[in-house]
Amino acid sequence: MLEPDTIVAISTPPGTGGIGIVRLSGSQTLQIGQSIFKAEQSLGQRPRYMVFGRILDAEGNPIDTALACFFKGPNSYTGEDMLELSCHGSSIILDLLVRAALVHGASLAGPGEFTRRAFTNGKIDLIQAEAVIELIHAGSKAGLDNAYGQNSGQLSSLFHELKSLIVKPLSLLEVGFDFVEDDTELIPRTDIQDSLEKARDLCLRLIDTFEGCRRRLKGVLVVFIGRPNVGKSTLLNALLEEERAIVTPIPGTTRDIIEGQVIWKGEELRLIDTAGIRNAKAELIEEEGIKRTLRIAKEADILLGVFDGSSPFSTEDQVILNELGQSSRSIIVCNKVDLPKLFALPKDVPVSHYLDISARSETGIAELKEKILDLLPKPSLVQGIGISRQRHFDGLSKVYKKVDLSLEMFEERHLEECIATELYDCIKILSNVLGENLDDDVLDLVFSEFCIGK
Repeated sequence: MLEPDTIVAISTPPGTGGIGIVRLSGSQTLQIGQSIFKAEQSLGQRPRYMVFGRILDAEGNPIDTALACFFKGPNSYTGEDMLELSCHGSSIILDLLVRAALVHGASLAGPGEFTRRAFTNGKIDLIQAEAVIELIHAGSKAGLDNAYGQNSGQLSSLFHELKSLIVKPLSLLEVGFDFVEDDTELIPRTDIQDSLEKARDLCLRLIDTFEGCRRRLKGVLVVFIGRPNVGKSTLLNALLEEERAIVTPIPGTTRDIIEGQVIWKGEELRLIDTAGIRNAKAELIEEEGIKRTLRIAKEADILLGVFDGSSPFSTEDQVILNELGQSSRSIIVCNKVDLPKLFALPKDVPVSHYLDISARSETGIAELKEKILDLLPKPSLVQGIGISRQRHFDGLSKVYKKVDLSLEMFEERHLEECIATELYDCIKILSNVLGENLDDDVLDLVFSEFCIGK
């Protein structure tokens, strides 16, 4: 029996039709591949070239035609010998193919094991490995661009730059340790201070990218608030272009949040309809819905205040205005303009973004979409890239505090040994983020987020 160092996995969801891909990686890849794939041209004769042939089940019976591409290590994704088999995406075909590979000596890959081997074999660092997840889950063009930048090494370069800015003053301090008995001050204080200030600045700029990049990755949150029966649910359906929310003339129909996702011009948005806010006594379930409305309104990236244009301004509308005033990105939407208009805002209300619409006839819906897109928060970036993972944010936050403390200690002429200790800690933290000094438990946690086959 062959040593099971060669792994196999389905790399595309089975049963979805189209093309199915099965991947193998490891020292026995070619031998196993030659047992489960037959063609006129022997597999492995021309690495990195597609070969047409038949795939065989565990008993050697042909089950499908397929394309095979063999990659000779280290010139492969994992750095090992690899094989990709592309066949029809039937669940039974893919299952039989994987079973055949297992019979011939492969073992099932764990979550993210192909990418983990790429990391272990030095093909990518840990930041690039984690970016594979970001690429898969990117919810917008901006999120995709950022994930691709991380995967191609741009973010890693910034972390290495930050590390170099810390290594330089540390090395200068260490030179001074050798001449501690000398009366002459050999440490170039200006150089040390300059490097520490640059490191602090770069660290802070990277930290500032986190919130915007993470929101873009998850989808921008757009929340509708308004009193009952102003047309929030109808508006949600119009923007989603589907009947997601129940629409009735009965007040309090929506008692919980209803969410839908859309992609407009490469931007993913999470549109949330909420329970109507009213002063009149509501049932217990509706009251809980109103509480949830007020909570999620505080989390919104964009807040849509929806008002009934066919009704006069009311005290309940004033509650909505108060909520809108707490958001830097709010839009006042006057709905039902297909009916006689009775609604008017108080004269002292500052109006930055106001639109008349009819969700039922879809009047003004296109303009509302454009207004929402115009108000999307733009994440700050460093050289076109930002951080979107909590692990990176936590590491940078620790480094920032230590660099800031080191700079303060240096300016106040504390012992250089104490400053050096803080800088050593910074280098260790950055090395951990890059995956240079991590134990298996941390790696297991990182790669547990991956799908099998990636």
